Amino acid sequence: MKIGDLVKVIKNDMSLVIKTPGPKDNRFFDQVGTIVKFYEPAVWEVNNPWFGVLFPSGYYEARCDALEKI
Repeated sequence: MKIGDLVKVIKNDMSLVIKTPGPKDNRFFDQVGTIVKFYEPAVWEVNNPWFGVLFPSGYYEARCDALEKI
């Protein structure tokens, strides 16, 4: 996945898809969003990369295994 791709959430898990800023919610589920930011795994020392995704319900940070490219 890369910036500009359309994605949808396949795991309704609020620990893998986090609203930024604000309290956790699950309004992201069943929505189509656009990847607007990519977090380098080497910088954060993680196995699964994280993406900044803009959904109609707001901006969320989501781990790659919670997303599916459309």
